[in-house]
Amino acid sequence: MFMLAVKSSLSVLLAVLVCISGWFGMTGDKATGEENYKTYKNVILMIGDGMGFNTLEATKKLKNVNLVMETMPVCSQSETRSLTNKVTDSAAGGTALACGIRTYNGAIGVFAFNPFANNWQYPISLSEFAIERGKAAGVVTTDETSGATPASFSAHAIARTSERNISYDQMESDLTLVWGCASESVTAEKCAENGFDYFTTRAEMNALSEGSRSFGQFNWDDVAAVKDDNDTPYIAEMTEKAIDLLDDDEDGFFLMVEGAHIDKFSHSNDFNGSTSHTAEFDKAIQVALDYAAKDGETLVVVTADHETGGITYNAEKDEYYYTTGSHTGVNVPVFVSATDAGFIDGKAYKNCEVSTQIARIMGAKEEDFPRIKL
Repeated sequence: MFMLAVKSSLSVLLAVLVCISGWFGMTGDKATGEENYKTYKNVILMIGDGMGFNTLEATKKLKNVNLVMETMPVCSQSETRSLTNKVTDSAAGGTALACGIRTYNGAIGVFAFNPFANNWQYPISLSEFAIERGKAAGVVTTDETSGATPASFSAHAIARTSERNISYDQMESDLTLVWGCASESVTAEKCAENGFDYFTTRAEMNALSEGSRSFGQFNWDDVAAVKDDNDTPYIAEMTEKAIDLLDDDEDGFFLMVEGAHIDKFSHSNDFNGSTSHTAEFDKAIQVALDYAAKDGETLVVVTADHETGGITYNAEKDEYYYTTGSHTGVNVPVFVSATDAGFIDGKAYKNCEVSTQIARIMGAKEEDFPRIKL
């Protein structure tokens, strides 16, 4: 059981509630991390939204490709439920992966028993933990920047629908970069107030220089289409440029990259769309793995917040098919680029435990994470 840093009498009550809630799977379990693991200067966490094991199988079959993520030396699993539901949504799923806690569906980086994040304490995210340690931190997504998964790594809100609050949290954050599809409340003026360079195109992204802070707002339809006939970058290009900008920090960096449209197309039972985006996400993973191999101080972790579509295989017809247009509660993959990071091949972890182990990899002690932000 993790200890929490408590700095006020009010926090004592909150800490007690956190410990109690740990009995119900709210926080990470101390026993999940192996005793011997290496700490890494840089961590790249890549989340395929809605990406289950059968999503990968369908992609290989329909796109006739091999997936680089499946060559990573460790393949574990993540149990994706939220605190309140057997089937999580992307907000609670993202919060588990970002903050090391399980919370209610719809919550963005807040405790289930204390949703009023801006009026009280809230759990810090891996991004915030990295920044506390002097590292650069970035969030890249093919969803809107205020979407549930990127928001979980860059904001705190009662509800995932609070787009304005989430966007303002992001624009007022200490992140080095926030890139994704355009969100309504994000403006060039507000970004500039907090030192972000606002941009909207591939050319502008590629022109960014090291030492800059940036807020990217791309066209949704261009990102969803996965076609190279516009000035919107692919997720692999975004990943490569983000790494190039973040690795200038001598203390290291944390980067979260989300492939969001795997989920979007699975909700519509569109195999062509979901598998196309899984293949594009895998290209971004290749970029991260190439950097990690060259750098020697970077760990890459690939997982999902949940599975979408209930994809199932029909042996008689030799085909995959959707069984639902919603999320399911099945386990999802956890691929890790090294065997010395405390993840055990084949083991099933709670989703929140994936986050707490990543925090350890970045140097967290037992009292560091998950922790209340005061």
